[in-house]
Amino acid sequence: MCPPLATRSLPASVPRAAWPSRWTSSATATARRSKTVVVAFLPFGRAQQKGTVGLPGALFRVRRPLLAVLATMLLVAGGCVAEESPQRPPGGMDGTGDCAPPSGLAVESATVSYVNDGDTVRLSNGDRVRLVGIDTPEIGRDGAADEPYAREAQQALRALLAESENRVRVIDATEGEDRYGRRLSYLYLPDGRSIQAQLLDRGMAMAVFVAPNLELADCLLTRERAARDDDLGIWSLSAYDPGLPSANGIPEQVQGAAIVRGRVESVGESRRNIWINLEGRVAVRVDKADLERFPGWDFEALEGETLRARGWIVHHSNRYQDWFIPVDSAHALERLN
Repeated sequence: MCPPLATRSLPASVPRAAWPSRWTSSATATARRSKTVVVAFLPFGRAQQKGTVGLPGALFRVRRPLLAVLATMLLVAGGCVAEESPQRPPGGMDGTGDCAPPSGLAVESATVSYVNDGDTVRLSNGDRVRLVGIDTPEIGRDGAADEPYAREAQQALRALLAESENRVRVIDATEGEDRYGRRLSYLYLPDGRSIQAQLLDRGMAMAVFVAPNLELADCLLTRERAARDDDLGIWSLSAYDPGLPSANGIPEQVQGAAIVRGRVESVGESRRNIWINLEGRVAVRVDKADLERFPGWDFEALEGETLRARGWIVHHSNRYQDWFIPVDSAHALERLN
């Protein structure tokens, strides 16, 4: 038996028999009926176990002359199942409307041993994992107060994990580690539901966009909009919707990611960056190297308009601004005019 390809082995893994069909890819079974061979392929495949009923899949018939080709395919598979996410368009939804696993990235089984907050967990092997693509309110540290909905987000994540006895599927993003040594990953429950999407559905998180980890950007933003429209969780707070007014500056207690809105007073340019200067000495910084991720955007035309931006606040005072938000994807900007 050859090992799964592009995977890691963790101590507490989900048995193959419990995997949803979407996680694997292999041909399943052949059966002879007179002069016709019936071949069943499960959705995205998995080896059918003796004594079990195969999942519904694409069932088709082939004539005997093709039997040799099919036999070769099965031999190449050799009983090995590549534990790799199925090939789907990046950021797309699957047939259930959930955020499909990103294509071409390795998948592994794991068990969560501790929930730090709404977007960070520790695995049983000691790895710390930051849920990529979302940000939840911060739990207060060193005597600081919790941000609104911080504990609710933590509890929502715990409740989701409890549904599977803390078992998850882990898919590391394209850039798989942050500056703190945490893995940047998408988490899925064994039944295939995206944990990031589930938190967004409940209004416990906002979507954030940091290249190159934009695999699910479109889908996560869609899930967030539904919660925002219903004023769920954090979206009942003005700091999130419509966002912090830049005219008042950024409150000192704001740390990490935020949503800021304001009128564009000017648009400037330096050797490396484009600077969108909002009222209140708040700027949005776009690296020129990232301009391909802003198709159709004419930044100079933004002057006088109201812009909403999201990202991590950087406190940096100079002659032009006191705060700026670096953005590297058009997903992080919204014209409100």
